[in-house]
Amino acid sequence: MSIFPQGAELLHVLEKESKLPGPAANLSLLKQFIKEATAEQAALCLSVFDKKPEPNSPATFIAMCGVAASANPEVFRKAANSDNWRIRESAVLGLQNLGLKDVDLLYSIFDSWENANLLEKRCIAATLCEPALIKTEKMAEKILGVLNEYMEIIELEKNVKSDEYKVFKKSLGYCISVAVATSPEKGKDFFEEWMRSPSSEIRWVLSENLKHDRLRKMDSEWVDAQIEALSDVE
Repeated sequence: MSIFPQGAELLHVLEKESKLPGPAANLSLLKQFIKEATAEQAALCLSVFDKKPEPNSPATFIAMCGVAASANPEVFRKAANSDNWRIRESAVLGLQNLGLKDVDLLYSIFDSWENANLLEKRCIAATLCEPALIKTEKMAEKILGVLNEYMEIIELEKNVKSDEYKVFKKSLGYCISVAVATSPEKGKDFFEEWMRSPSSEIRWVLSENLKHDRLRKMDSEWVDAQIEALSDVE
C-alpha cells in the first residue's frame, strides 16, 4: 500500500518533505514516489509542473515527482527541455525507472524523439549512462555509439556559448566515464579515438571524465596516461 495520501494532502506532504529550498531535493522520497504513485497522483503533481515553479522551491519537488512518475513520453520530452535543471533531472530518473523495467520501451521512446535538440540529447545520454541499464556488451556498444554521435556534435558545434550547448557538453563530461567503466575494452578504444581530436571542446569533455573515480578504479595507470597525453596538447 502506498504511503502517499490523495488529493491536496499529497501536495502538502511532498512540499513539507521536499528539502527545498536547499542544496539537494529529497531524492529518496522522489524515488519512492516513482515506485508507489498512482496515475492520479502523478497527474496531480504534473499540474504543478505546468505552472513552471522556481528551481529551488518546494513546488519544484512536487513537479519533479509528477514528471518522474509519469509514463508519458511527451511529458519526459517536455521536461527534458525545461529551463529548470531539477525538472530535467527528474525526467532522467523517470526514464531510467522505465528502462530498468523494459529497456526496449526506453529505446523506442528515444527513437520517437525525431530531430532531438541538444537538451533532449542530453537527457538521452544521461538516462542511458546508468550502470544498471548497461547489462550486456551489446548494450554498452550501443550506448558508446550514441555517445560517439554526440561527441561529433561537440566537435562540430559552432554556437558553443548557448545555454543548451553548455548543458549538453557538461553532461558528456561525466556520461562517458560511466560507459567506459562499464565496458572497459570497448570504452578505452572509444576514448582513445577521441583523444586524437584537435578540438579544445572535445579535450575538455575528455578531461572532465578523467576526474571521475570510476575510471581510476577501472585502471589508474590508463587514466594517468590519458591525463599526461592531454597535458601534452597545447
